[in-house]
Amino acid sequence: MPRWLKGLLFGLATGLVGAVLSLTPLGQDFEKYVGLDWLFHVRGGIEPPPEVAVVSINARDIAGLGLPTLPRDWQRSIHGELVDRLVEGGAAVIIFDMDFQRPKSAEHDAAFARAVADAERVVLFERLNGRRQPIYDVSGQQSGTIWVEELVPPIPELAQAAKALAPFPVPKVQVNVYQFWPFKASAGYVATMPSAALQLFALPVQQHWMHLLQRAGATGIEDLPRSEAGVGRAAEVDRLMRRLHSAFANDPSLQDRVLDLLAADKSLTDQQRRLLTALAGLYSGSDNRYLNFYGTPGSIPTIPYNAVLGSIESQHALADFDFSGKVVFVGFSDLYDPGQPDRFYTVFTNDDGVDLSGVEIAATAFANMLTDRSLRPIDPYAAAVILLLTGMLLGMGIYLLRAGLAVVLALLLTALGVATVHYAFNAADLWLPLAIPVLVQLPIALFVGLMAQYLTEARSRMKLKNVFGRYVPPEIVEEMSRHPDEDFSVEGQSRELSVLFCDIRSFTTISESLRADELKQLVNSFFTPMTRVIFEHRGTIDKYVGDMIMAFWGAPVHDSQHAQHAVEAALEMLGQLDGLNSDFSERNWPQIRVGIGINTGIMNVGDMGSEYRRAYTVIGDQVNLGSRLEALTKYYGVPLIISETTAAGLDGILLRRLDRVRVQGKNEPVTIYEAVATIDEVTSSLQDEVDHSNQALEYYFEGAWDKAQAAFEKLKSAWPERRLYNLYLERVASMRSQGVAPGWDGVFVHTTK
Repeated sequence: MPRWLKGLLFGLATGLVGAVLSLTPLGQDFEKYVGLDWLFHVRGGIEPPPEVAVVSINARDIAGLGLPTLPRDWQRSIHGELVDRLVEGGAAVIIFDMDFQRPKSAEHDAAFARAVADAERVVLFERLNGRRQPIYDVSGQQSGTIWVEELVPPIPELAQAAKALAPFPVPKVQVNVYQFWPFKASAGYVATMPSAALQLFALPVQQHWMHLLQRAGATGIEDLPRSEAGVGRAAEVDRLMRRLHSAFANDPSLQDRVLDLLAADKSLTDQQRRLLTALAGLYSGSDNRYLNFYGTPGSIPTIPYNAVLGSIESQHALADFDFSGKVVFVGFSDLYDPGQPDRFYTVFTNDDGVDLSGVEIAATAFANMLTDRSLRPIDPYAAAVILLLTGMLLGMGIYLLRAGLAVVLALLLTALGVATVHYAFNAADLWLPLAIPVLVQLPIALFVGLMAQYLTEARSRMKLKNVFGRYVPPEIVEEMSRHPDEDFSVEGQSRELSVLFCDIRSFTTISESLRADELKQLVNSFFTPMTRVIFEHRGTIDKYVGDMIMAFWGAPVHDSQHAQHAVEAALEMLGQLDGLNSDFSERNWPQIRVGIGINTGIMNVGDMGSEYRRAYTVIGDQVNLGSRLEALTKYYGVPLIISETTAAGLDGILLRRLDRVRVQGKNEPVTIYEAVATIDEVTSSLQDEVDHSNQALEYYFEGAWDKAQAAFEKLKSAWPERRLYNLYLERVASMRSQGVAPGWDGVFVHTTK
């Protein structure tokens, strides 16, 4: 299976893990408890809207008022005084998150009721009791159970006086609170306390609101009040809100039409537009919304009950607080006591254990709806698609890239994803998946992907070692294993390579002078250092044939300097002979000389042979030329001959031009050179000799016989052991006696291998 396909399948598996998990209750709870909590903690608190406040009841307030310890034992007239004070302060809506379902003192209950009725802006708590009730079949046998919820209003006097009645049940997940219900479906879509508060707060735009709904084509609203004055008390508000909820629920596009009309109406003030937008969101949004907490307990401005009703000193302390135009929630709230009643654990519970109170959660829900800042979780299926794509990108990247790059990519993608989720949460109150991609998909992709890479690379290294370990040095095999994406196939390929042939001179004579075991030791003693030199210069051993070594450069690992490395290896091989011959002398073995030929050109390389035996080798016309050059070393009397194509790729090598020849089996002539030594090893006398030799050869190819003869005679006199100079003196003499053939181009034709 191709590597890219494996990477695609691994990425798909990683994506599916996250996508499927996100659609399960386990995954959703994981995102809620870990991802959402982290987003809140990183973001921290935000500023609540100025229209909301809490009047808190706690132990210190009770002590300051000189009242009984338990608020249920208070005379209810004191709540009437609170209502009067808040009305005097300009409070727009007053909400009591307190239970008044049992009658107490008729006088004091009546006083509270009068204050509530006179205020015409008070929402009182309506208890929602739920219980499981058995169901019986026609035979009287129990066939099951049903969950039944019942609304229990406050005492009649208060229920009749209140502008609205509303429950405030809070959905809990274990002990945590994350959500609220604007309307309670199981109780006939009754509006909850924050929703009733918003509807009353928006009554000043009732006329605009109903006109807007009528223009938008809302149905079932014909008999609803058209103005604020037409909205009566609790029963009328309840009917209004249930009917509007039904209108939006039955017409999903109604919200869009309302908002379009609202955007086009330029006659509205900013406050009117804001309230109308909030109403559209209230009735058209989900019936199960996520709280966008403003921070730790007390983030919503909280004023002690006794500061509103207490001593003159307390009232002076309150002088800077303005209730005008505010929606005021009244209930139990202690910012210092972890044991306060009516408390809920949230992400912003203080380190000392102080939780958010129920009344502050109600105020938070109201503020969210007023500003359209309830959290908006992404659609579950859209989240699954995001996780699928995220997992695919992570998995494929980690599987296909090298380990170091894979880790960097994973970290960069994770950082980008976290930053995107964080930005969406802060800027748009949008809740995107975070915990699953970071804590599930990323570890899976890293662990499994890197482990798969390790196992794949381990298998690849073993395969490379098995295939190439006999031909190339361990360092090259290691380098090959570090680049698994490169093609080190043994299949036949056509490449530019450099090939070397090295042969021991007069090997037949040597073999006849030694015993079989001595000959074996001599050959092994020769092959070992020669092979080591070839390996050290990144060469690949092709084969050993008797006393001959064949090697090449540029495969299986690409080497842009293959010609340079081949020639440097050949020169070092020649240098090794002095040490070898010294050792052979001590053993009374014959001295050895070698001839080396190197050619560079396009060759076929790969695993070749029969079904019985195969080898990683090179073949082709350019390989044959390399072999011919090795044979020519005997003719020219030099140890190392290279072709013009090899010479063209060299740097720092002293070259002596030898001839322009046409070898047996080839039609095209080739200029050949002797690679004499590396530049840093060249003496001044050797440099002078090579310069004069090259100049003498120029005279020869120009047909300047007198100059060529004089130059070669001078070279022969100085270096009589050089066979090359005798060869050219013989050629010059032949040219003088026989004459130059028509069209002579200086090419010498060798008719033997």
